Amino acid sequence: PASTVAPAFAARPALTGTTDSRPSIAVLPFANLSADKENAYFAEGIQDEILTRLSKIAKLRVISRTSTQRYASSPENLPDIAAELGVANIVEGSVQKIGNAVRINVQLIRAETDTHLWAEIYDRQLVDVFSIQSEVTTAIAKALQATLTADEQRVVAARPTSNTAAYDAYLRGLALDDKAQSFTGVAAKARDQFAEAVRLDP
Repeated sequence: PASTVAPAFAARPALTGTTDSRPSIAVLPFANLSADKENAYFAEGIQDEILTRLSKIAKLRVISRTSTQRYASSPENLPDIAAELGVANIVEGSVQKIGNAVRINVQLIRAETDTHLWAEIYDRQLVDVFSIQSEVTTAIAKALQATLTADEQRVVAARPTSNTAAYDAYLRGLALDDKAQSFTGVAAKARDQFAEAVRLDP
């Protein structure tokens, strides 16, 4: 794995002058680097899971996925985006899925100076995807000097299922559900994926 790119240091307040002094962070959409472009749902799911786990940490202020989805992966104008979102730090990454193998590249960037606080590349089997999500969340919190409580550590380390096929169906359902308001018939397909996830792991 790649080593830490830069030493961690305390996050500054959000760029918009908010009175909330917690380190502020936005998780931008992860790029899908898989040869199969249909695997975009998987990249979206990984981003969403990491964002959700980060949002469970009380000492961090995490911007919602709804607010970040309109931005591209690895944008060139990070300071502008950070100012629009009112955050000091940006998480961006990419996901490549090949069969049962997955490569996830994640980096934490101080937007104002466009410098790396932390970065890592994970080459694992799909069955280890929850461990990756937990490791990424913990590493980001550490880089921003946000200490997790015992309860937060348990939440971040939680494995919702041991069935990777069920998890895959769940992520497909989430991706379809996001598009349900824009495309006729997509909601039914999303329900089918969720039903399949429950069938595989009740």
